[in-house]
Amino acid sequence: MLKRLIAAIAALTVLASVQSGTAQAETISVHGSTTVSSTLLEPNKAKIEKKSGQRLNIVANGSGSGVKDLLSGKAQVAMISAPLDAVVAKLNQKDPGSVDGSVLVPHLIGGTTIAFVVHPSNPVKSLTMKQVTDILTGRIKNWKEVGGKNAPITVMAENKGGGARSLVEKKLLYGGDLVATVKETGGGAATVTKGVAANPNGFGVSMDAALDKTVAQVTTDKTIRQPLILVTIGDPDASVMSVINAARSTGFF
Repeated sequence: MLKRLIAAIAALTVLASVQSGTAQAETISVHGSTTVSSTLLEPNKAKIEKKSGQRLNIVANGSGSGVKDLLSGKAQVAMISAPLDAVVAKLNQKDPGSVDGSVLVPHLIGGTTIAFVVHPSNPVKSLTMKQVTDILTGRIKNWKEVGGKNAPITVMAENKGGGARSLVEKKLLYGGDLVATVKETGGGAATVTKGVAANPNGFGVSMDAALDKTVAQVTTDKTIRQPLILVTIGDPDASVMSVINAARSTGFF
């Protein structure tokens, strides 16, 4: 009788675990874009875990690093915030032939918008995208050339391979690099915002989700939409697909 009671309790425990989604839970390692992490995954982590029935281990180390970690087996999913071809191209530009993009599958889960920012004291509040391009390439070097004060422009961006930077280089510079004097802030868009807030002559490549009152966004005649993407090697298994679908359900578009 005691054995039957123990067996019944064990069966009920297993059933409850299955119904709560914990029995089949795995830890899914997701590495990459600080933008995807800070704007979508981290704020919605509990919601995504509950809906997918999986646990997330999120490492925000940049789009390029996320793809490399995926290919090396350190992560099951990569986060990128630029088109996959742009991220792969930048990685192969640095180390030719290092990344085989043909095995990678992108999954769009949301989107945000690129923002160009200046210090609040800067009188320049609007630029054409042509002027933005000339600043980013170094053809325009001084703020007085675009109606500002007589001071050198300090271009600021995340490290090479970051999503926002890669997207801007793809869209505005046709795959080329930012001006050689660019000041890299060492992290994602949020660190660019902090850098510009501390530099009256700064011009930063950031995103709208990372802005606050410490910087001013420059209006432009065009916008650049930034995708938030998860990447897998081939088609994802059921566990990873459940995470992708749960992330999409946050409505971050």
